[in-house]
Amino acid sequence: MNVNSKSFDLVNALTCARASADAYQRDNIRDEATDTHCLISEESDYFVVAFRGSASIRNWITDAEFERVTLVSGVDGTSSKVHRGFCRALNSILEQLMAKLGGCSFFERQNTKPLFITGHSLGGALAILAALELQRNRWLIAQVYTFGQPRVGNGDFRRRYDAALGDRTFRVVYQEDIVARIPHLPSWSDAYRHVGNEVFIPSDVPIHCADDFLINPSLWRLLLSDAWGIYRAFIVSKFQAALDPMLDHHVHNYVAALWRASDEIRTP
Repeated sequence: MNVNSKSFDLVNALTCARASADAYQRDNIRDEATDTHCLISEESDYFVVAFRGSASIRNWITDAEFERVTLVSGVDGTSSKVHRGFCRALNSILEQLMAKLGGCSFFERQNTKPLFITGHSLGGALAILAALELQRNRWLIAQVYTFGQPRVGNGDFRRRYDAALGDRTFRVVYQEDIVARIPHLPSWSDAYRHVGNEVFIPSDVPIHCADDFLINPSLWRLLLSDAWGIYRAFIVSKFQAALDPMLDHHVHNYVAALWRASDEIRTP
């Protein structure tokens, strides 16, 4: 992995997608009460921190707790508010996570390595919250890659997050994945907002290389891809057309698309 990359990096993205998939199978940090799981892999010059996505009834309950809690209040009266369930899930393992990475205190840590933080679905939401908290505690965040991630916080949270990590955060969305589009609107005046850069994998373009991905696409471009994807699924099967936005959410779609795009890198 390229620890010095400042833009979307296909190798980094594929490595993080695989780690996100692996997090469904194994972990080295967990909390039984919230059923929150995290897999940390240590390499010679970096860590990969991968949060598991929704895999149990307890996780679905967490997803449904979309009332918001205040993360930070500004002196100007603004408040960064985040999804209650996501916040509680992260807090249940945060101390374990920091201890595993080298100590909860900055003065306890020696030779701190940069972190790649990742996750799919619920795991992507936890990755966003964890990245901001770890950065605040002076860990070096190399990049953040999420896959099929729902929105995490309000507009003030987005501004706070993007000021700190927006240029290093890449939110990958596969075709009609419905979870990445969940609006979570407790109110029209203070809606949930996405953070970082969107990396969209369209349904109307064959994926052969990284150039086929769309970085921060316009709304009309998203709608064009969605229209084609739903039409294509409807032609194949009316039943599949109804399920397509949910089927697109599977983590293996993300791994497969990134693997296809990396063919030029893998071929001498």
